[in-house]
Amino acid sequence: MTLRLRLLLGALALTLVTIAALGFGVREAWRKSETERFDTQFSSTARVLAETLASEAGHIEAVLGSLCDHDELVDSALVDLRAGGLSHERRLTLQLRLPERMKALRLDELILFQKGGEILGAGSGPATAGVTRAELAARLKGSRSAQLNGNREPARLEASCVKSDGPARLGLYGAWNVDVLFSRMAAGSGLRLSLAAPPKRHLSQMMETLGATVYASRSRTPLASTLSQLDLSILAIAAVALLIALVLAAILSQRLARPIVELSRQAERIVDGDPQPVQVSGPRELKQFAESFNHAILDLTELRKRLAVTERIAARREIARQVAHEIKNPLSPIRAAVETLRRLRARGDDAFDDYFEEASATVLSEVARITRTVQEFTEFARLPAPQMTEIDMVSVARQVTSLHDGDDASVTLLGAKALMLRADRDQMVQLLTNLVQNGLDAARAHSSSPAVTVSVDEADHQRVSLMVRDNGPGVPDSLKDRVFEPYVSGKSHGTGLGLAIVQRIVFEHGGNVVLESPDADSAQPGLSGAAFRILLPISGPTLLPTAPEEDPTSTVE
Repeated sequence: MTLRLRLLLGALALTLVTIAALGFGVREAWRKSETERFDTQFSSTARVLAETLASEAGHIEAVLGSLCDHDELVDSALVDLRAGGLSHERRLTLQLRLPERMKALRLDELILFQKGGEILGAGSGPATAGVTRAELAARLKGSRSAQLNGNREPARLEASCVKSDGPARLGLYGAWNVDVLFSRMAAGSGLRLSLAAPPKRHLSQMMETLGATVYASRSRTPLASTLSQLDLSILAIAAVALLIALVLAAILSQRLARPIVELSRQAERIVDGDPQPVQVSGPRELKQFAESFNHAILDLTELRKRLAVTERIAARREIARQVAHEIKNPLSPIRAAVETLRRLRARGDDAFDDYFEEASATVLSEVARITRTVQEFTEFARLPAPQMTEIDMVSVARQVTSLHDGDDASVTLLGAKALMLRADRDQMVQLLTNLVQNGLDAARAHSSSPAVTVSVDEADHQRVSLMVRDNGPGVPDSLKDRVFEPYVSGKSHGTGLGLAIVQRIVFEHGGNVVLESPDADSAQPGLSGAAFRILLPISGPTLLPTAPEEDPTSTVE
C-alpha cells in the first residue's frame, strides 16, 4: 500500500470516526432525553397509581370488614356452625345469596369459607361449593389487608376478613380484577401497566406496592422510528462530509507523498548497490532528513570498504600462520632424511644406495605436500572481489550438478524455475563445486551408492536459498563449531580450505551459510548426511558498489 493511499485512508478513517462519534453523541443525547421524559411520565403515573391503589385497597378492606361485622348472612351462618353445622338447605341459601352480595358490592370475586378452607358459597356460582383450598385455610388465621396478586389470572386486588364465635370461624374473601383499573389509569399516558414482566422489546420500569411488582412499559417502535430518521440524517451528513474530506485528503496526500516516494525510490537504488546521494524537494524536515541520510550512507560505504579490506588482510594473516604450520610439519622428515643420507655418505656405508631411494621418495612426497598446500593457499588468498552481474542461479547449479553426476555417484538438482540474482557467476560455480565435491568425498567413504542433492528455491522475496545435502556420515560433533575454519577437515586428505572458501564467497556476497541438522529438510528423508544451507540476497551485497582497494604488499605470489 502506497504512502499516498495510506494518508488518504487515514484522513477518511479520521473523518468517519469524527462523524460516527458526533452522530453517536447526538443519538445518545436524544435517547437520553426520551428516557428522562419516560422516567418523568412514569413517576407521575406511578404516584397516581399508588394513590389510586391505596384508595381501592382501603375500599375493599372496608367492604369486607362491613360484611364480616354486620351482614346477617355471615352472622346466621356462624350461628349454625356453632350450633352443630350447616344443613343442606342452609348451604343452598348461602350459594344463592352470595352472588347477589358480590354484584351489589361490585366485587369480581366473593367467597365464604370455613375451617380447612372449605368453600360454603361463592359469588361465581355454586360449582365451587364444597371445594377445599389450602390458601383459604391459611386466611382463617386472621384478617389480611389488601394485596395485589399476579399469580392468578386475571390479576387481582384481594383482601379477606375472619369472624369467629367460640370455636366456630368463618372467613370472607373478596377481590377486584386490576386489569380494567390499570387500563383506566394508564389511558392517555402511552404506558401499559401490568403485574407481569413486559416483552424485552418494550422499555419498562417497575415499582413495588401492595406486596407486588407493578411494571410500566412502552413499545420501542416510536423510539426506533425516530432513531431511524435520525440515522438517515446522520448518514446524509456523513456522505457530504466524506466527499469533502476525500477531495481535501487527495490534494494534501499528493503534496506530502510525492517527495517521500521520490526519497524511497532513491533509497532503493542505494540498497541495490548504488549509494548515490539522494535529492528531494518538499518540506524543510524532509530536506534535513535527506542530508542526514546522505552523510550516513557515505559513512557506511566507507566503513564497509575498510571492513572488507580488513577482513581480507586478517584472513590472509590467519592462513599464513596455518600455512607456516602445515609447511613446518613435512620439513622434519625431509631434514631427517637428508641428515641420514649425509651420515651414510660420510661413512661410506653400503646401505646408502638402499636408503637413498626411500629418502628421496619421502622428500618428494613431502615436497608435493608443501606444493599442494601453497597452491591452495594461493588460490584462497587471491580470491578476487566479486564482480556482480545478473545470473540465473538454477542454471549455475545445473551446470555444476551435470558436471559431477555420473555412474559411480548421483548428483541431483531440485528446482527447475529460473531464479535471478546479482552475483559473481564464477564464484557461484566455485562455491557449489566445493560443496558438491565435499559431499561426494564424504558419501563415497560411507555409502556404496553415494548421492548429493542440490536444491535451489526462493527463501522469500529478497533472498535465494541453496541447499547441498549428501548421504555421508555427517559432520562429527567435535568439528561442527569449527567446520568453516581454514585447515579444519574431517577427511584424511585435503587442507580444509574448501569450506573456508565457501564461507568467504558467501560473506562477500552479503549472504550467510550454516550447517544444518540431518533432519532439517523433511523433503529429502533419504539423505541423512551433512547439509549446508546458503542464503544469498537477490539484489547482491549492499553499500559496496566497487571492489575495495587492497594493500598491494599483502598480495600473495
